[in-house]
Amino acid sequence: MSIPYPAHILVIDEIPLLSIGLQQVFRTIHPDTRLEHTSSVYTALSASAFETVPWYLIVLDLDAGAQPGGFLLPAAELKAKFPSSRLMIYSNTYDPSIIEKMSAIGIDAYVHKYESADEIRIAFLHLTAGQPYLSGIFRTLYYDYR
Repeated sequence: MSIPYPAHILVIDEIPLLSIGLQQVFRTIHPDTRLEHTSSVYTALSASAFETVPWYLIVLDLDAGAQPGGFLLPAAELKAKFPSSRLMIYSNTYDPSIIEKMSAIGIDAYVHKYESADEIRIAFLHLTAGQPYLSGIFRTLYYDYR
């Protein structure tokens, strides 16, 4: 599966600084990558400006006060609104329910924030190949320490 460039990526995070760092990572993959930021899922779902963009990837980070299963509803709502987009949860919160329900909800990747930029690139390459991705830290926690 080829990536339509410019690839449009939406980062949902309370802190805009994260999107600046991710933009640099994604631009090393392809310089025409376009990245937008919003601080809330509500804005992503309701803003008319976001509806018309063909998002290739939506990166969801809602760590502040995340409860187990707290990512599942926003992830499901985003997949319902943008069904052709890939969805990556980018978090430092380990939640086994995300791993267990990834395919049912349509979460394509679950990447730990403290993984290297190379791990993000690897995740992106898996997504472009149509493969789900689970970062090394989460894979270890899920399979070795359950």
